[in-house]
Amino acid sequence: MNGIWWIWIAIGLLLAAELTILRRVTQQRGSSDQDIIQIRLGYAQYIGEREEQQDDYRISDLEDEAIIKRQGVLAVLADGMGGYEMGKEAGQLAAQVMLEQYGKRAAEELAPHALRRALHAANQAVYELALTHELEWSVGTTLVAVVIQEGRLFWISSGDSRIYLYRGGRLTALTKDHIYGNRLQERVEAGELTEEEAAAHPERHLLTSYLGIPLVTEIDANLVPLHLTAGDFVILSSDGLNEDLSEELLGEALTLSPPEAAASIITHVMNQQRPYQDNATIVIAGCYS
Repeated sequence: MNGIWWIWIAIGLLLAAELTILRRVTQQRGSSDQDIIQIRLGYAQYIGEREEQQDDYRISDLEDEAIIKRQGVLAVLADGMGGYEMGKEAGQLAAQVMLEQYGKRAAEELAPHALRRALHAANQAVYELALTHELEWSVGTTLVAVVIQEGRLFWISSGDSRIYLYRGGRLTALTKDHIYGNRLQERVEAGELTEEEAAAHPERHLLTSYLGIPLVTEIDANLVPLHLTAGDFVILSSDGLNEDLSEELLGEALTLSPPEAAASIITHVMNQQRPYQDNATIVIAGCYS
């Protein structure tokens, strides 16, 4: 049996374990039955051609209905930076601290404020990890997180992991990659560079924002909630999936349940057999009537 099938068996076991804790979370948007949506979650990972899995994801405790009602459903995805030191540890720490800090949200604290507070706490934790190991500026991770509460979606992002909305067959990116290519494009628009020069720049993919620095100032987040309806899917993905997510692929995968859809998408990535495939992680939150 070749290596890719061993990886598939591992993913199958992971998904089987996750299915045992899958819950339907009912989110009230109003008093009528038509205003009730259910959130179902699915998630899967693939190590790719890397030596270790440096992506990490966390989900709020779906067993605690009181917490879900007061704070909503939180999903976090972090992608430890492989070119840096301690990428695995950075991703795990950031995701865990984000989950814990958001869990301290008081009833009067708005979701966008709680997300921002939690992200800064996660950044501080990763930065202190770097300082402890004398690796300042050499430890980092991206992070994206969403909260779905009473049918409303809030998100926050630092880095180049992504959050998408799939609605009515259309895939929309809700976040913007924090990469040097954005600065290059500004120079193109100012007439300082040509499109060809910007596209060929060797540093165009370098991150301009991530967790693990003294202060994160470049953050992508929404203050006005996006209202979700039955049939919507919210997707969190690490950059190992950037080449794969498309309306065609999702249109086929999302006819399945979120856990099956996540497995199907990861299987698609595996089947590409790219020689330098990065870690790939996907979290899918589906909205159902």
